[in-house]
Amino acid sequence: VNQRPQVATLRQGVDVLIATPGRLLDLVNQKVLFLSSLNILVLDEADRMLDMGFKRDLDKIMSIIPRQRQNLLFSATFSKEIKFLAREILNNPEIVEATPENTTVEAIVQKAYRVDKNKKASLPMGFPLRVVH
Repeated sequence: VNQRPQVATLRQGVDVLIATPGRLLDLVNQKVLFLSSLNILVLDEADRMLDMGFKRDLDKIMSIIPRQRQNLLFSATFSKEIKFLAREILNNPEIVEATPENTTVEAIVQKAYRVDKNKKASLPMGFPLRVVH
């Protein structure tokens, strides 16, 4: 998205900033955003960030933010990479897991339907309309 409205808001001052790693670094590099007073860092969807190749950006962010801060890391999965990232940025972390790694809920039945590409747009919302158990 266009960053002009974002920059205008930042210049007014913000208490909470939500950003992608790339946009955050871009604003820092443009000297529009200064992270010297950051005191809480939240990494949400950390597994997705690593999957999408943001590790280098995360490392850069970690190198420019204050060393004394509270960190929160949220991830749908806790792969080896996520556990390594957690060990890198968290002190005495509390791990809260809903289920063990790579497990599926047994109450959910998953099905796949093959549909021609040119017919997908015409499918009704919530396809299939009737679920048979």
